[in-house]
Amino acid sequence: MYFAPGILLVAALFVSSPVMAAASRDRAPVIRVSDGDELARVLATPLSNVRIELTRAIDLTPVSAIDPTCGNCEDPATPVAITVGVTVSGEGVWIDGAGHEIRTHAGYGVYFDDCDGCGIENAVITGGERDTAQAATDAAVVVRDGAVTIRNCGIVDNIGDPDTVRRTIVGIMGVCGREGADITVENCEIVRNSWDGIALYRGARAVIRNNYIDGVDRARGEDIGGGRGVAVGVTWTGSALVERNWIRRYWKGLGVFVDADVVARGNIVEEMLTWGISIWDADRGRPRAVVERNVVYDCGACGISVARRAPYDPDEKPGRLTRNLVVHTGQNPKYDASDYYCHQCALALHAVPDGFSIRGNTFYDNRVAADSLFSADATREMFWRGRRGWVRTFRNNAVGIDGRLRFHESAFLTRYPRW
Repeated sequence: MYFAPGILLVAALFVSSPVMAAASRDRAPVIRVSDGDELARVLATPLSNVRIELTRAIDLTPVSAIDPTCGNCEDPATPVAITVGVTVSGEGVWIDGAGHEIRTHAGYGVYFDDCDGCGIENAVITGGERDTAQAATDAAVVVRDGAVTIRNCGIVDNIGDPDTVRRTIVGIMGVCGREGADITVENCEIVRNSWDGIALYRGARAVIRNNYIDGVDRARGEDIGGGRGVAVGVTWTGSALVERNWIRRYWKGLGVFVDADVVARGNIVEEMLTWGISIWDADRGRPRAVVERNVVYDCGACGISVARRAPYDPDEKPGRLTRNLVVHTGQNPKYDASDYYCHQCALALHAVPDGFSIRGNTFYDNRVAADSLFSADATREMFWRGRRGWVRTFRNNAVGIDGRLRFHESAFLTRYPRW
């Protein structure tokens, strides 16, 4: 389900946080804000234990700044010219959008920089503009050095100027975690942004739970629109728990890259232009992933790929790939060459370290580009007998801002209903 700009409804339905933290937030002094300049003045200096409530939709006035480091460069000590909509810093600072739009007009839309115990909720964050520096990690919400919760938010239509996006190649992400970030993203709709849905870089950590992440347009290359990057990408030394999300219509699905550490559990990843889930060392790293009880459905390239050449260290817990369901992948012959993205089959095993467990996975209706590639599809009868357990797993799980979006609306569960 996709809501056009300006009509995405944000209900004030709160997800429970720890009791003491919630009580502290609710007792915090409230500052009501009615325009972007007023919000900038309120946040001009670090704050402590304050709640900011929007009384109407606001437009931010971007300011030029220098990001002292680069999130996704070979050399992180590379300063980058950026624009910022508003910077939030301090302790216990919460922004409550009350269902209103925050139109950022900036590369770093809402920028949490050195903010601990902070958050934003019930807001629609939109209208980002791509920075001209290719190395800028532009996103509707950027977090560095602090603990931040993003909850019950719509992060939608952050596309940017088409000519700038074409020149820089990268677009605007939904959420970006930078060094020192500890993020919780829950019950959000991250829809039609022109680069990654959620990206974590060096040292960023996140819990990504119960979100609807949709690229809508499945744009790629010079095409301008939503879904041009990776739906969820964890890179360098980032780490994440990715649980119970509905992820769809992106160039690429869920990626665990270089030295990242990810647990991915109970997600539906579907309608990808290329691959569904990728564990990739980039010929240098030691990614670790626990991938279990996910559905990967309808991919142009491989369903799941594993490419980790380095062995596990003695004190490193090995990863595993268990009890996943991979259906209707490898569908686009354009990607049949094994060096395009991955071996064109349901499970592309490029390099698997000793100790990495692969067991209990189910495959059905997958296309294979060559007889030498992995092929272990169940028969139609076996698949249909076993599908009920999968449907029960997902059909009652709410995904999205107000719980009305449910997994049973997914393409997979529409194609393979319970009965």
